[in-house]
Amino acid sequence: MTFKSLAIAIACVGLLANPVLAQDEAAVAPTPQSIALEMFSEAGRALRAGDMESARRLMLAALDLKPAHPAVLRALVTIATRAERADDGFDALDGMVRAGLTFEIGDATRALLEDADSDRLASIQAALAANGTAVGDGEVVARINAPDALIEGVAVDIETDRIFVSSVARREILMLEPFARDEPVVFANREDGLWSVFGLFVDDRTRMLWAASGTVPQTPLDEGEAEGTALFAFDLVSGDLYRRYMIDGAVQMADFVVRDGSVFISDSQAPRVYRLDNVSGELEVLAEDPRFVSLQGVALARGALYVADYSMGIWRIDLVDGSASLVRASDVSLIGIDGLRQTRDGRIIAVRNGAVPHQVMAIDLDPTGVEVANVEVLLRAHPSMTDNTEPTLVDLADGRAWLVANAAWPLFPADGSEPDGARPVTAIVEMDLR
Repeated sequence: MTFKSLAIAIACVGLLANPVLAQDEAAVAPTPQSIALEMFSEAGRALRAGDMESARRLMLAALDLKPAHPAVLRALVTIATRAERADDGFDALDGMVRAGLTFEIGDATRALLEDADSDRLASIQAALAANGTAVGDGEVVARINAPDALIEGVAVDIETDRIFVSSVARREILMLEPFARDEPVVFANREDGLWSVFGLFVDDRTRMLWAASGTVPQTPLDEGEAEGTALFAFDLVSGDLYRRYMIDGAVQMADFVVRDGSVFISDSQAPRVYRLDNVSGELEVLAEDPRFVSLQGVALARGALYVADYSMGIWRIDLVDGSASLVRASDVSLIGIDGLRQTRDGRIIAVRNGAVPHQVMAIDLDPTGVEVANVEVLLRAHPSMTDNTEPTLVDLADGRAWLVANAAWPLFPADGSEPDGARPVTAIVEMDLR
């Protein structure tokens, strides 16, 4: 989403500009994010002063804090090119290949590496191109011709075969009947108290449709209307609002997961994760940690809660004491993950849209649940995953996955103004995970 991209943008500060930290770091304890930002700043100063070695060492240290981070790897390519150190350039590009990223090699870098080892350069270029090739199959099961809606989330009710999608810019939940997949009807809207709607979840146990709602620049507020964020529960049969859940200090509830009537929800604009034990309960803080930067998708697996952080990777949160630790990643980049869900056998399905290429991945954890054992790309370069759009959230049920394949976030200005260009029909893609 556009509001998530701020975390990535801060970490992608150009090394030739004058980087400015996002906050007064003297006022708070250092975190991996603040330390990495300081390293970006220092590396930029070193680069402008011609101290290439210091710039390189600083960015390598940042890479230790943010493994496989695209911005750090790109910075290392820039530094290697300026320093005319071909081996360093090759190493940074090899890191991009292992991270599963694509990258357009610039003319200066290409000339440097071509002179050093043309065969190695050709091999790396082929590998980077391969990282962007089409993988997996998916059937478009619904097309939503609502260009002003900005569709973000999806949830499927297996019992009735209805698909629900969330609208950011129209403040609605839309419902697609099995016999009319391309004819959405309004299930809930601002008259129910909804602001922009993000994550959705159908809970078979309570027969509730849960929705996370809040305000972003693209939210059409009435004059004098207050901003806010809340978790909503709707009766799946009647469509009536059952209850709205709020908690002091919440800024942007957006993504969540439900299991056995309990809800776990992340706050994308505050370093907090909330828990609701049952429909008659109250939201409470499960985890609050200054190391969280931009929390997104949520999944339950191996007895713990896993929360995607757009700028850091994936956090493992203990369900008893709320303590958090970063999942140790493999070489594949876990930066820029948005949607997150788990399969019945504990596999985590992740939607990556904050790094190129956009893709859906299956993440296998090691037996302890603290380290990535394997990453498999399930879907990439699908015809519906078009330029100037991004895949966002995913829902799983009955061995299948449903994905919002082409949310139009990049086509809705971040300042909330009216989009100028045409926006595509939103595609819901179904994948067989069996």
